[in-house]
Amino acid sequence: MPKVLIMTKKFADISRDPIRTLEQAGFTVEEKDYDRVSPAQEDEVCRVIQGADVIVVTAMFPATRKIIMSADRLKMIAIRSAGFEGSDLKAATEKGVVVTCNPGANASSVADMVIGMMLAVSKQIAKKDREMRKGLYPRGSGGEDLFRKTVGIIGLGNIGKRVAKRVQGFEAKVIANDIVEYPDFQKRYNIPYYSKEELLQKADFVTLHVPLDNSTRGMIHEDRLRLMKKTAFLVNTARGPIVDERALYKALKEGWIAGAGLDVFETEPTVFRDHIMLENVVSTPHSAGLSNQASYAMAMETVKKVITFFQGKVPENVLNPDVVKKLELSA
Repeated sequence: MPKVLIMTKKFADISRDPIRTLEQAGFTVEEKDYDRVSPAQEDEVCRVIQGADVIVVTAMFPATRKIIMSADRLKMIAIRSAGFEGSDLKAATEKGVVVTCNPGANASSVADMVIGMMLAVSKQIAKKDREMRKGLYPRGSGGEDLFRKTVGIIGLGNIGKRVAKRVQGFEAKVIANDIVEYPDFQKRYNIPYYSKEELLQKADFVTLHVPLDNSTRGMIHEDRLRLMKKTAFLVNTARGPIVDERALYKALKEGWIAGAGLDVFETEPTVFRDHIMLENVVSTPHSAGLSNQASYAMAMETVKKVITFFQGKVPENVLNPDVVKKLELSA
């Protein structure tokens, strides 16, 4: 029987259905906890994956060249999430290992969090809650409204589109920036495209929904933060390294922008903490896409892909299609 090695403890936290489904389909399942793997653990992981036909990992799991090449039976890396930056696709392709991910499976969960963060930081909900817990009664200013403001979305993909739909209820004007155009969606929701610089200048809220790669790393730097309105808010639920954290701290501390909502960080768990200690910041531990519903959906989508692949068919969302061609799987 093919062996599936689950490398994240969160995989079946919500329900055992994914494990039962794999076992009923004839797989042997073993569960491990390697959500955060340090370089010092690389040799250990190389040993652990021996005998596994499939490993199920998160986007952040470092499926390095050394780990992939050391595997004796590995045929598939099934990434539970939409992101995939932790896996060495080139090495997997050389080894003949199929890699899949789940774009869109947790998009609604993230979009909900974006709205929550916009409201929490702009309406000072988190700040006032902290003050209330100290016995204070801080009426004062009620912060800024989201109602009829301009929301700038950088990255109008699965999550960006859902955010755009949600802010319609606030009668917000949506503007966007993306390397891909979505003419039907843009027309339906009246979303014009602008350059990043123009978007940052115009928006009252800026929310980031781009993948992490060489073109987006450090994309929101000091010069671009200086373009934003002093009354504007930045929300990042994408990937931490997209934003220069020290530049953001300076922008928040010196009042270049009004506040930020952050779910992701350059290093996770976060090492640089100065910015999240500020009163005009709301932060969460990379949990935007981990609602109960999203976690279940990601797990079951992963299971579906594993079963499909071992039935000799092409699973959805293969990241290295060249391997599929060589394996001559059926559509």
